[in-house]
Amino acid sequence: MKDAAYRILIVDDDEEVRNGLAEIVDWKSCGFQVAAVLKDGEEAIRYLQDARVDVVLSDIRMTFVSGLHLAKHIYEHRIPAKVVLISGYQEFELAKEALRYNVQDYLLKPTDLDEVYKVFRGLKEQLDQERLDRNRLAMEKEMREQMVRYLRERYLPHLLLDTTADEEEIMRQFEMIGLNIDPSTCACAPVRIDWTPASPADTVQRALLGGLIENASTVTLLPYGPIDRPLTMLAVGVDPEKGELTEEIERIFRQASSRLRSLIGLTIEWRVETVYGRLIDFLEEQRSLRLRTEPTTDGRPRQWKEDKRRWIECLEAGKYEEAGRLLKLYLATYGGERIDDVKSILIQLFGSLSAVYAAESGSARLMQLCKSEDLKEIERISESLLQGLSRREEEAGMNAETERRVISKAKQYIRENLGKDLTLSEVADFVYLNPVYLSRLFKLETGSGFSDYVTEVRMNLAAQLLRDTNLKIYEICEKAGYKDVRHFYKLFKRYAGFSPSEYRERAE
Repeated sequence: MKDAAYRILIVDDDEEVRNGLAEIVDWKSCGFQVAAVLKDGEEAIRYLQDARVDVVLSDIRMTFVSGLHLAKHIYEHRIPAKVVLISGYQEFELAKEALRYNVQDYLLKPTDLDEVYKVFRGLKEQLDQERLDRNRLAMEKEMREQMVRYLRERYLPHLLLDTTADEEEIMRQFEMIGLNIDPSTCACAPVRIDWTPASPADTVQRALLGGLIENASTVTLLPYGPIDRPLTMLAVGVDPEKGELTEEIERIFRQASSRLRSLIGLTIEWRVETVYGRLIDFLEEQRSLRLRTEPTTDGRPRQWKEDKRRWIECLEAGKYEEAGRLLKLYLATYGGERIDDVKSILIQLFGSLSAVYAAESGSARLMQLCKSEDLKEIERISESLLQGLSRREEEAGMNAETERRVISKAKQYIRENLGKDLTLSEVADFVYLNPVYLSRLFKLETGSGFSDYVTEVRMNLAAQLLRDTNLKIYEICEKAGYKDVRHFYKLFKRYAGFSPSEYRERAE
């Protein structure tokens, strides 16, 4: 299907000029169609409240609201439209001022048709590329969401019981599937779940995970153990202290139960078991039990950590042939014949490499790996992933300067949107990168994880507002991007060593 023409809005207070631009220029040949012709910037601002356009072509000087003011409005309100201004020679200072508002180009009066065609054909190329990037990003996002769902449902239970995965590896894998969980600080509790009427356990688990998404901001529910009836899942407290976790789990399950009963007629019963102060303590206890029944696995975690380090060093040195040999050795040593074990090894090796996500089709191949149940196919996919890394090395990928510009753009977006509920995916969409790749790149460039950086910027803003303004604390909480004042108090005290009120008193 042919892509629709781009929409252009023409704004000029000279009737002859605006109608001439609309009628004389062959916009269709440039890939555009005229959406509207307006006589003033004020009309244009009202029009843009309800209508979408790709380009605004406006005179820089108009009687009431100027093209410069219109450009500023588009910039400040983040309207996704490019601006081209028509300017006279004597208006050069105004044109310089417009640079601050990301004006794409200028046309000088009297307008030359050849110049119009040149500017708008260039704009079409730019818009075409952005459209391709958006489409690619949408496809990658859909693929990534599918992969994350699969990993959470099928791979995560295996990872949590895997005796080869240490705390560092678990944190990497949590990050890969979008879980903001620190095993050394987050409390947890197993939850036993039963239900009526009779339904398959995997269907119930999927419905439960979906039912909790909207309600769980302080507790994350993880699949754990066999998918059977009764179902055991692991509730992890992202924020509350150990003493509050049971109360939070009960609240969330009551809300989820109500939703599931009204939506699909499923009645669930649940029981919160022992609460552990740290997730890592619970996992260590479970692994100790597994080591007693599988004594041959004792000592493997330490060796596996060393073997992973060797493999990554080979990749960093560009020794892909050696990395391929090690990959086969590791699969034979750690994978065995169980498909889940083989996939776990490969996901741990490839899933933490940002280059996999940056490489063309890397995410798609990882998804194939997650879904495959055939050992030979899994082996072929792993070879394909390794070849993809080799090709990316040869093609050089992003250079350091480009990466710095991307991180700078991401930081600017974060600073300008602190009042919103910022997510890694949203920022990644803004800079046209895969979220996992952006996360790795962010940590490499800044030394901080994405969430830690956002929290630090928010706390710095809150401290500045406490020192320099008379805003009430709940207002500062909102400006810093937090809806829960209690949560804001906890974070700020952890950051500054004092509560917001105490900090303000000491600053006076």
